[in-house]
Amino acid sequence: MRATTVGFSGSGASRRALRWAVQDSAATGWPLHVVVGPGAGHRDLDAVLAEELLRVPGREPPVDVTLTTGSVAHALLAADSAQLVLGCGRDTAPLGPGAGPVLGVVVPRSTVPVVLVGPQAVLTPPRRVVVVSSSGDPGSDGSVADRALDRDLPVRLLTTWSAGSDPAERRHAHLVATGRHHETRARVSAATHRPVQAEVVEGRLEDVLPRRLSVGDLLLVAAGTVGTLPVRTLRSPVVLVPAAAPVTIDLRETARGRTAVGVS
Repeated sequence: MRATTVGFSGSGASRRALRWAVQDSAATGWPLHVVVGPGAGHRDLDAVLAEELLRVPGREPPVDVTLTTGSVAHALLAADSAQLVLGCGRDTAPLGPGAGPVLGVVVPRSTVPVVLVGPQAVLTPPRRVVVVSSSGDPGSDGSVADRALDRDLPVRLLTTWSAGSDPAERRHAHLVATGRHHETRARVSAATHRPVQAEVVEGRLEDVLPRRLSVGDLLLVAAGTVGTLPVRTLRSPVVLVPAAAPVTIDLRETARGRTAVGVS
């Protein structure tokens, strides 16, 4: 079974990533693996980890710690992981000039889903998965829909579209979005065997999401949309799903774990 691997640097972002990973490991039963970067102190980790484990209701997840003197980003990309989870600092954009050495390397290169935990994200175990269909790329939207199978949680589908003021252009954009919406909804419903709450919303993704997300949501989007996501202000963690991400079919047999790293 793949572990939940957390990169710890001692920064506030890495501490938030560690808290989310501890909660998630406790909820899923997956082992927790902590990778300590060269600038972090092992004693700092011991104190923070002990505090976070005290917050866990019920049985604590098994924990393993590894010290590294090399590149944390490269270690994460090379890890045998189901997902990577990165903490985003308050003063950094997802892929901007101030993204930081780990975030800037991992996000564009990861071949597995990357969870971004922003500074405003409420750190609670997910209670609902929100699947976003907005890319217009059937391959990307399909991968996002398939990733909803990773968790046995209620699913909400949100399809966004936008167009100019020309009536013909608006009709065409809405028609395309509606078709994409029905296709994705059918795919999710067939795979999860449960009802899917679904909605087609006009507007840009960065404007729609803050109004449609609730505390406890886990947002799933195509990785290519990261440049438009308001990660720093969203109250939900964001899962960036690459088009080539492996698909989990059996929740009990193939749920492997997720990897987490905090970025200052």
